[in-house]
Amino acid sequence: MDFYTQISEYYKDIFPLNKAQVTFVKSYLDKGKTTKSMLDIGCSTGDLSVELYDYFDVIAAIDTNEEMLEIARANNNKIDFKNISMLDVDTQFPSNTFDFVLCFGNTIVHLQNNNEIELLFQKVKTILKPNGKFLFQIINYDNVLDNNLKELPTIENNRIKFERYYNIDQNNMIDFSTTLTIKTTGEKIISSIKLFPARKQQIEQSLLKAGFENIISFSSFNKNEYSKNSLPLVFECY
Repeated sequence: MDFYTQISEYYKDIFPLNKAQVTFVKSYLDKGKTTKSMLDIGCSTGDLSVELYDYFDVIAAIDTNEEMLEIARANNNKIDFKNISMLDVDTQFPSNTFDFVLCFGNTIVHLQNNNEIELLFQKVKTILKPNGKFLFQIINYDNVLDNNLKELPTIENNRIKFERYYNIDQNNMIDFSTTLTIKTTGEKIISSIKLFPARKQQIEQSLLKAGFENIISFSSFNKNEYSKNSLPLVFECY
């Protein structure tokens, strides 16, 4: 079973809506105006798109996990939630379509190499309007690799416990292994997926090649100054 299918039923318990993401996006909007369009790449259960619904004239949201998309569609049937790979965005949306493209939740590093990441950035640049912005977030893999981090902070509440582990394989990919414990039943769901640990400099070089001239990085959605020891890595590109 697919990694995200295994955890889809409990995804909202693991990753509830991050209000800081909402505030971050809204900080780029003109107050009182909604004549904007947005694409949410890797939308999962759609909470971010639903929360931003009133601030945009047009929202499209994509993911490749049908179980999570069904949850998203149940949340808001006016948003266009589609099962589309991030590398197919240019075939599904015309050039110069969106004012904003979002990609949060460490989605980009599910691509398997730097060439794929560079290709994605080129496609995003194509579907953005001339003055459009690309806002995205990944884990800061300079911190992970340089400090040999073996795990991410455990997520725990009264319903679940979600443990997350990193292991670098012989091809310098990350085996991202998780254990999800359902507290009401004691059931454990163990999953694993490969991630490509892209460093900040690699990301920036790929963005420049794709035609993004302005690249700003932060260590949080609160726009804190970038630190090599931070865990989040957030980008504003245009």
